[in-house]
Amino acid sequence: MQSEAGEPIEILLAEDNPGDVRLTEKALERGKIVNNLHVTENGVEAMRFLRREGEYAGEPRPDLFLLDLNMPRMDGLELLETVRERHPDVPFMLFTGKGSEKIASEAISAGVTDYLQKGGGSDTFSLLANRIENAVESQRADRELRAQRRLSERIVQASPMGIVVHDRDGDVILANDRATDILGATADELDAGAYPGSSWALYDADGEQVPFEELPYSRIVDGEKLRQVPYTVHAGEGHAETIAVHGAPL
Repeated sequence: MQSEAGEPIEILLAEDNPGDVRLTEKALERGKIVNNLHVTENGVEAMRFLRREGEYAGEPRPDLFLLDLNMPRMDGLELLETVRERHPDVPFMLFTGKGSEKIASEAISAGVTDYLQKGGGSDTFSLLANRIENAVESQRADRELRAQRRLSERIVQASPMGIVVHDRDGDVILANDRATDILGATADELDAGAYPGSSWALYDADGEQVPFEELPYSRIVDGEKLRQVPYTVHAGEGHAETIAVHGAPL
């Protein structure tokens, strides 16, 4: 498996059985997963890898942790519980020859992404390769989505225009600092349900206070698209500002 940009998968395998290591490597090759497989024999070595100590210094961060359950010094669940808080976004797969409902329950509670029991020959390792592909693709898609959301939030906050987003019930989903400055109100006071008892009020071009059913929010919920609609904002004693409102359903 290879991303569109050709980015390989970095896999940290904690496995003390050399035979299973070889089978895992072959499965990844058969599955055409372009990867860098970093093998550690137990949880302590895996922790050393993550701390960038010793022979693992300078290695890239893993895209996926593949853990055996029964290992000396630190087993797979102990490693998962130790590492999960510091790597909340990285998929953890438990691949073990010892399976039970209790172990599966403990693994899920510890935050495992997937759980697969060894056995069944080459088919099991082919299934493992498919699950690795799916887990990493999903994680990368989520990471990209989060990055896009962070960028959108920064753009909204940096805008010189006041931006307010309501849900259909009138509750504020997002309001940038410029909007709260213009309206002289907190984000909570911009909830449509707080109007007209809040510290701000809208007046139309005729100088009449705008009733709830004619607020920009109400008009947009009714399907209107607003372009350069003039209002005057009264916020606090002696504060009035003329604004132009643009709005549309998302």
